[in-house]
Amino acid sequence: MRKLMMAVMAVAGLGLTVGCQDRSKVQQEQQDVAEAQRDVAQERQEVNQEVAETRQDGQQELTDAQKDLMEEQRELADAQHQQMDERNDQATGGSGTMNRNDNTAANVKTEEVEGTIQSASANTIAIIVPDQNNKVMRFQANQQVQVMKDDKPVALKDLKAGDEVRASYQMDPNGQMMLKSIEVEKMSAQHPGQQKK
Repeated sequence: MRKLMMAVMAVAGLGLTVGCQDRSKVQQEQQDVAEAQRDVAQERQEVNQEVAETRQDGQQELTDAQKDLMEEQRELADAQHQQMDERNDQATGGSGTMNRNDNTAANVKTEEVEGTIQSASANTIAIIVPDQNNKVMRFQANQQVQVMKDDKPVALKDLKAGDEVRASYQMDPNGQMMLKSIEVEKMSAQHPGQQKK
């Protein structure tokens, strides 16, 4: 009986020893996990900081590019104003200053072209001109443009790609081709309401 008691106590002591070893192993693993979590948190913080710095650098580059663009636009506007001032100076005659509009109107020549509409909107039109190696000519238009289709006035934007037209235009002081009048000679076969042939 005494031997049995001793054996039970030995087994219990052994169990306690193993339990202590397991507990210290668990504690060690918990410490390892906590340390790994700290490492992950630190890495996440570093990544977030790098992202914030990259974003800040990108924002700075964008701001600089916008400043450069504004400066270039300002320089372009200054050059255009200077060019207009030079033209005004040239419009001054020997017997005093002439009205610039009268002077340009007297010198402006009306030109005519025939071609096919590439595109049309309320204030611009592009015409393909066969006589000039199918060159595309782009015209600006204002409210005074006369637009005729089937001997009736219509809006410029109502003209369709493919319409064959005759257009008259003048060059304005800025070198833009200003449309004066346009007449549809033959409508495109793609117009709604007409059957394709």
